[in-house]
Amino acid sequence: MAQYIAAYDFGTSGVKIALVDFTGAVAGVSEKGYNLYYPKEGYVEQSPEEYWEAVCAVTRKALVISGVLPEEVVGLSFSVQSYNLIPVTAEGEILYPAVSWLDSRASKQAEKINEALGLPLVRSQDFQSRLLWFKEEMPDIYDRAAWFLDCAGFLHWKATGVMAVSEDHPGLAIQPDFLQEYLDATLGVAKVGKLAPMVEATKVYACLDKKGATELGLCEGTPVFGGCVDVVAAAAGAGCINEDEANVYLGSSGWLSVLVSSPADAAPGSYYLPSIKPGLVIYGGCINSCCMATNKVAALLYAEEKAMGKDYWSVINREVDLVPAGCEGLMATPWLRGEQFPVSDDNLRASFINLSSEHTRADMMAAMMESLCHSLRWQAELYEQDHGKKVQSVVANGGGSLSDSWMQMLANVMGCEVSVPEQRRHSGALGAAVAAGIGLGVCTPDDVSSLIHMERKYIPDPEKKDLYDRRYAMFKDLTAALQPFYDKYNGGMG
Repeated sequence: MAQYIAAYDFGTSGVKIALVDFTGAVAGVSEKGYNLYYPKEGYVEQSPEEYWEAVCAVTRKALVISGVLPEEVVGLSFSVQSYNLIPVTAEGEILYPAVSWLDSRASKQAEKINEALGLPLVRSQDFQSRLLWFKEEMPDIYDRAAWFLDCAGFLHWKATGVMAVSEDHPGLAIQPDFLQEYLDATLGVAKVGKLAPMVEATKVYACLDKKGATELGLCEGTPVFGGCVDVVAAAAGAGCINEDEANVYLGSSGWLSVLVSSPADAAPGSYYLPSIKPGLVIYGGCINSCCMATNKVAALLYAEEKAMGKDYWSVINREVDLVPAGCEGLMATPWLRGEQFPVSDDNLRASFINLSSEHTRADMMAAMMESLCHSLRWQAELYEQDHGKKVQSVVANGGGSLSDSWMQMLANVMGCEVSVPEQRRHSGALGAAVAAGIGLGVCTPDDVSSLIHMERKYIPDPEKKDLYDRRYAMFKDLTAALQPFYDKYNGGMG
């Protein structure tokens, strides 16, 4: 009997399942979206029940599409969006919608913590700031909540009836002891007092109970593994498992991550997460709006092609291919909903700079793509500052890596080789499958590179180096110039 892992890539706007065999081959894929809700300025929420409904729908559909039998699925593993928060009672009653990682309501609480400690240690997205927000703004919910789950914890509970959190939960992230001491005193409860018990990514979390199995269309007793957040899964799914290996992910959000031996005193907005390879941690930081920004430009400027049912991204890529390097002087910033890294500021917003009557929609799309490349180069620069090493090459995955134009631009801007894997669209799910495979004993972390095959490499064009060096410096200058403006006009709106 063939055996498969049901691996889930749980993103900002939808979930994807890949049924993966023990060789890393994908037998079936299914996707389903869910909503983002914006009840007021700075608030971004989602429905936990919509999460579960989507998971059940894609699981059943993937089984039908692939012909895989429920009894052939020998494990489940989730890769999830990070930094969201769901308060629940001990019985699992949802007390408030899921607070999305995009939500910035806890800005004042982050400022309060940072001012008290005299260091920029937390952001509005961080678990600590949000826990303080609930205590100050919704004390009844804070007191009633037995646990503050993330979406992984919620999905695991729905599937198994057991509540726990994965080891890379942001509330358990690597942080200074004195931050925890302050939080204990401020919140009146240790952070772990509001978190369910921890489980490792490669360990069995629990098994599908009768209810979870029935709703998913799988077999009761199937093991569910601890899983991991998207950063950890994307790195593994890109084959980046050894020290100094770097991954660029281009999804709704985006990031550069690098495997390091130990944490360092890092730039504000960065984070460290445990790798699935013992002894290494992942350094990184999140760009809030990555493909979210390019999709916004596409929705506004290529709406006619989309409405006609055309493959409008093929149109976009053909047009962007014709845009000369430098976008005819046009610049952009990608901050639709503030930024976390390389700059941490909830007030920043997207913009086009130096737009003239001669510029085309393709120039605007190329400028937005280029702005994201500059952000990633800036992240690489901060990694070098924090760890004393240069990023020599990157593996890119996520939806944005499907664009040849964008990948060549990324290589040119970052000045390093960019590789893309064959399964770049499914890398998050593949990373989750790797975690389960390690737990099942069918592979080890050192096997990951042999499971991930590269499809293409993009080499930087040396003739464009000077141009992109100048434009990168301009992007940083623009950020410094625009930040006071956005802080002044958006600072009181959160």
